[in-house]
Amino acid sequence: MLYLRECSKFQIPNDLFVSDSLTLKFTLGSKLKMGDTEELAAEYTRVSNTQYGTGLFLLQRLNVVPDMRVLDVGCGPGNLTAHIAEIVGENGSVVGIDPSTERILIAQKIQKQNLSFYEGQAEDLSQFAAESFDAVYVNSTLHWVQDQPAAVKEFGRLLRRGGLLGISGGSGDTLSAQEKIKAEVLSREPYRKYPEESPPKFLKQRELEKLLDDAGFPERRIVVNKITKSTKDADEMIDWLDASSSGKTYGSIPLELRPRAREEMKAEWNKLLVEDGIHMDIDLLVTVAVKA
Repeated sequence: MLYLRECSKFQIPNDLFVSDSLTLKFTLGSKLKMGDTEELAAEYTRVSNTQYGTGLFLLQRLNVVPDMRVLDVGCGPGNLTAHIAEIVGENGSVVGIDPSTERILIAQKIQKQNLSFYEGQAEDLSQFAAESFDAVYVNSTLHWVQDQPAAVKEFGRLLRRGGLLGISGGSGDTLSAQEKIKAEVLSREPYRKYPEESPPKFLKQRELEKLLDDAGFPERRIVVNKITKSTKDADEMIDWLDASSSGKTYGSIPLELRPRAREEMKAEWNKLLVEDGIHMDIDLLVTVAVKA
């Protein structure tokens, strides 16, 4: 097994993205729909500069080159997927899948000859033939997958021998401020009466390695990418979290309780507010593995 651990402070250039955050207020109508909405999906395209930056970091390590066949799992609105399509060129191909109908509808507006998008689940990629991809790319996604062992085995099935699997996601070995604040607020009354359905699971390094071993990836390199998410205030941070999680910032509490929970979360975030805003440190496990 080839194994490497290193830490890298990844800074996202300020001039790379346009990310004016529009505060999502709690109003009557579609914004109070459970799960993903058109509004959240559209907002994500505006505020996902952090995920885009970490995706570029993973992409650089994955070493995607022209003519490759790439599967992007959890592609969201497809901005990174389209970038990968540019890299592989006209003789390569890129497929993006995502469980969100709203985000796939946005992605399908991107028109490229070598690019396609489908709604689907990481745990079941049976629509694709075995060994049909040279690389599988999984950015900011695996923690939302409920059956992670099944998903990683599917990635292995789809890759040719020697194919590359790239995964980037939050590390379960550390707790971010967001996880602490969410746990603290949702443990209070009356929110504690509503256990979260399908919560995110951030893998610890040893757990990730076990999944890779079981799925036929004995050779891999793992690094810790340390990033900082900065926002001007608590509202902007919560808006980003809400768009990034397809509305799961508040777990499974009823819609009518969410405005109150938001205010309580906002109060906790304001404790971290300094002169130039709020800064949340996040550790990401970034893996590139080779199929045996």
